[in-house]
Amino acid sequence: MAMMNKDTVKRRRTQLKLNYLIGLEYEYKKKLEEYKSKKLIEIDRYFTEDTNVANKRLEGIHHNSEIITKKLEQYDKKAYWKRRRFKNKNKSMENLDSLLSVYDGKALEDRNEYSRLLGIKYSNLTYTEDEKSKFSKIIEKQTNLRKARIEKMNVKFEKLNIKTINLIDKINKKQEKFELLIKELNDKINERNLTTLKEEKQLLVEIDNQLVQKNLSEKQKIELTHKKESLENKIAIYSDGNIQLSVRGLKMYFGGIKAVNDLSFEVRKGEIFGLIGPNGAGKTTVFNCITQFYKSTGGSIYFRNKENDIVDLNKLQTHDIIHEGIARSFQNVELIWELTVLDNLLVAGHSLLLTDYLEHMVNSNRTKREEMVLRTKGYKILKDLKIEEYAFRSPYGLPYGVLKKVELARTLMTDPSLIILDEPAAGLNDHETIDLANVIKEINEKYKVTIFLVEHDMGLVMSICERVCAISFGKKLALDVPREIQLNHDVRVAYLGEEDDE
Repeated sequence: MAMMNKDTVKRRRTQLKLNYLIGLEYEYKKKLEEYKSKKLIEIDRYFTEDTNVANKRLEGIHHNSEIITKKLEQYDKKAYWKRRRFKNKNKSMENLDSLLSVYDGKALEDRNEYSRLLGIKYSNLTYTEDEKSKFSKIIEKQTNLRKARIEKMNVKFEKLNIKTINLIDKINKKQEKFELLIKELNDKINERNLTTLKEEKQLLVEIDNQLVQKNLSEKQKIELTHKKESLENKIAIYSDGNIQLSVRGLKMYFGGIKAVNDLSFEVRKGEIFGLIGPNGAGKTTVFNCITQFYKSTGGSIYFRNKENDIVDLNKLQTHDIIHEGIARSFQNVELIWELTVLDNLLVAGHSLLLTDYLEHMVNSNRTKREEMVLRTKGYKILKDLKIEEYAFRSPYGLPYGVLKKVELARTLMTDPSLIILDEPAAGLNDHETIDLANVIKEINEKYKVTIFLVEHDMGLVMSICERVCAISFGKKLALDVPREIQLNHDVRVAYLGEEDDE
């Protein structure tokens, strides 16, 4: 069993390495593509700056005319504030309008006179042929310099291109090696799953045989029954590769309060699954039991993780859940407000790091490359969710709908196979809710991830969920497609408050 666990860990580590190499390959290609465009923009900027004055002179814009324009602008600014002072000084006067009219007429005469004097002082507004020839030579010199810079850039680009091709070739060889290793590990895990399935079926037969014995105490019968139920759940998820999450007989008691009472359901791979119910029905408690924020009173929870291995979630700690491929959001937005939106995503991506603590302490080159890859990944996710414009802003002051999308983006940073969304539409208006529904569907399709949704907004649930489980007081009322759930009598009574006709 220990060796099998090592296979799972090795596959997970290998997948992280493969993802890193894919990201690094993308970074090298992007760097090569951006090099030429950035250099051309830089060369053109230098050329424009160095030929700007000469072009103006050849177009007939004389140095003296620029001086006249600048001095008139300065004069108009002073005249504006001078008029403001005059108006404030005489604002109590009854004939203020007529005073301003006289003042404006005199001010216009003064400006015209000032403009005339400037025209006399800076009367030379044309260049000689020699001067024009000098300007033409400046442009010709800068044009030749621009060509030389482009040629130099092309030489460097070719060297960088060869270097990049060699680097990508090395990366691709490593990728092939890792892909082959992952395939081998997948075969081992699948073989182990088949072996485990046979063992569990045999164990189930043994438990059934024990249960028919007459000398068992009541306590032993209860323990064997619970063990049998857990085994049946485990065998079900092992047998059906389409099941992502299987919950059987889930119970969560708080003293005498039964928040969840014998709840069972299955979530299939790749679907959007909804959990609905009135306030206090136990929906969030179910989520907390799955993610191990609460240790359930009873029942079994099995999950098919990212490595296609079957995991007993009840045996894990809360911080282990994310490594298995489960990510969740919360009812209230939980972000680090002092960081930018993109940095919030990088914090979520800590589970994908290959570098260790020491490498981060010294800020090694591998750490820098890994952060670069994760930053690009985070920005791409923000772009997919159409909120990339907020990447380098603090979450403070952002619209609530955007903050909800940031939380969604953060869950995607961990490469999950199951995302649990706890009332994502809470606090959103109708337009934001429709937009969120589209985003959730896009995430489900583009990232091939299963969505487990708990929500009060029936419009959202019915529009995007493929199947819906309705609960009340911790017990299951119905599990069906949205249309059938809407028509279910028990659901309408519990959720919508309808009473029986008398």
